Amino acid sequence: MLNVFLSSSVPLPTRHRRFFESADVLAIRESVKALVEIVLPFGRITTGGHPAITPLIGLFVREAGLPRDRLTIFQSRFFEGMFPDANDQFADVRLVDAIAGDRDESLRKMREEMLQSQRFEAAVFIGGMEGVLEEAAMFAELYPEAAMIPVASTGAAASEVYWAGAYPTEFQTELTYPTLFRHYLPIEF
Repeated sequence: MLNVFLSSSVPLPTRHRRFFESADVLAIRESVKALVEIVLPFGRITTGGHPAITPLIGLFVREAGLPRDRLTIFQSRFFEGMFPDANDQFADVRLVDAIAGDRDESLRKMREEMLQSQRFEAAVFIGGMEGVLEEAAMFAELYPEAAMIPVASTGAAASEVYWAGAYPTEFQTELTYPTLFRHYLPIEF
């Protein structure tokens, strides 16, 4: 079964403006939808919970009648009380203990546990902020042979990951996201 790591978020205007100003929110939505619809019939997706992305994933899983037990959501207990209600829709929500009073260290610990929770064949980076940059660096170090797909057309951090590496032009130009994922994910149809 294909195991895909998803790193994604919708940039906030109150954080680093470069992410917010370059983000294409519609492209973020459509690429997350395509990834869910392409991967879940054949594999698993593991991702960190995000207040904008988790509800979208829940919606797409319901609309397409996909197996919700093939999605794993990681959350840091640092944010307990702020988890999206959409978490209740998933069978596998993993809470990672927080580092008392330290947001950055709590997120680092969650990311380490999430990325070491299983062996990933691929990672997809969509939109995002500094967390996407951190997860891309961690993933590349842990899985140097795995496919990395920074969907640059979604802008934000995914675009920065794209421009920092040597990736196919389609990651920037292909807007038919199901086609992009079918072509570049190691899925056997």
